[in-house]
Amino acid sequence: MPRQKQEANSGKTRDYSARLSSFMVGWGIPILAILSLNFLRPGITVSTLVIMASFIWMGAGCLLNARRCKRRHCYLSGPVLLAGAGLVGLAGFQVIDLGRDGMNYAVWGTLAAVGLTFVPEFIWGKYRT
Repeated sequence: MPRQKQEANSGKTRDYSARLSSFMVGWGIPILAILSLNFLRPGITVSTLVIMASFIWMGAGCLLNARRCKRRHCYLSGPVLLAGAGLVGLAGFQVIDLGRDGMNYAVWGTLAAVGLTFVPEFIWGKYRT
């Protein structure tokens, strides 16, 4: 087996997101927590804290996963999620004014940026070698 293929396979076996149970703990539950806010409609403070905690949890998971398996997307999405948590906190607690829909802009902007972090995987492959 060529060296690059062998290293890519070893990355996949160490990838937390490759196993459903690890994915659910690391990313599924925080995503469900954020989605549940649409149905529960808590106050802005609770929403801000839930979204911040979810972004921090997922960002830390991405950084740990990047270190463990060298997944390209995780190197980028970890810092994006942590920065998004900061932006959500600043907008949610009205430290900065992003307008009436500022929280929505902060959340959706962060999620869009995380989506863009998958692009390098399509170009250079899933795992760094």
